[in-house]
Amino acid sequence: MAKKQEETTVKEKSNLETVLAEMNRKFGKGVIINATDKENYGDVIPTTPFSLRNALGIGGFAKRKFYTIDGDLSAGKSTTAYDVIGNCQKTFGEQCLLIDKEDSYTTDYGTRLGIDNDKLTIATPFTLEEMYECVTMALKSNAFGCIVVDSITAFAPAARFEGSVVMGIEARVNSDKMRMVMDALEKSNTCLIFIQQIRQAIGGMGDPTTVSGGKAIPFYAHGRIRITRSEIDRENKQNVMKFTIIKNKMAPPFKVGTIVYNWETGFDLFSEIADLAIEFGVIKNEGKSYFFPGVENFKVVGKSKAVEYLKDNPEYTKETIEPLVAEYLKNTNLRMNDVAVSEISN
Repeated sequence: MAKKQEETTVKEKSNLETVLAEMNRKFGKGVIINATDKENYGDVIPTTPFSLRNALGIGGFAKRKFYTIDGDLSAGKSTTAYDVIGNCQKTFGEQCLLIDKEDSYTTDYGTRLGIDNDKLTIATPFTLEEMYECVTMALKSNAFGCIVVDSITAFAPAARFEGSVVMGIEARVNSDKMRMVMDALEKSNTCLIFIQQIRQAIGGMGDPTTVSGGKAIPFYAHGRIRITRSEIDRENKQNVMKFTIIKNKMAPPFKVGTIVYNWETGFDLFSEIADLAIEFGVIKNEGKSYFFPGVENFKVVGKSKAVEYLKDNPEYTKETIEPLVAEYLKNTNLRMNDVAVSEISN
């Protein structure tokens, strides 16, 4: 009996090797592989906000993957995408491509966000079809570490400029062209990001917002980040940015991150580090008192004072607090945050 089973196993293995060899000959080498040989994603581009790294679950935006960033007007969509460009340049030294349909990029603002303008190529195709052609060519060239389209919502199909009124034409173009984009992306070493505006949904239940252009883009996206802003403080020129991961194929979705964004100085990393350090217990919190690791017989009263202490002691923050927070972010089990169902129905 054992001998018969062994003969069957050998025969099955021989049949498998034969069919795999035939499939590779017909369809091309690498089309058929064993699951253990598959790379889940490419290199990861870190984000400046630690909370967004944590929410994404893998430490940032992965290459060979497609992301959408959507949100309300002035929520921080472009800022977040520019941050990814800057970190791609700093981490990998690569050229990046920005398709700036909204003409919102300025070199001064980019520099403030850490972008090296010498390593940034800007393209301004006219129609939706031209944009897709530009993206596909750039992906096939493998010349760019990150490609950002700002924004997909701003593009219109060529038919619109020719006076043709066809219902759902944007959705048809997106559905047709995204197939080619995804094929090129899979063979590249590039992170692709589309920025989208959200719109008010007409009728229906659940989420009152939606994105235009049909279902193809949300369907193909490996990750979808929705950004909202709150707690607008005009006196201090800042607001709170909230990142909600409404789709994630690399890690559990529906995680949330927040950070204070100052309109002049950028992301308030000291405030964010304080929040995470308190959450993870790196900075001990007893009532209104806060105690710092490695600092004996010392406490501050009030969270704002804890943030102020970190700002006044940047070396301590960098050498002591940041590594401990980073270790927690690395080792912590990915947690589901409280997200209303209405926020994730798109």
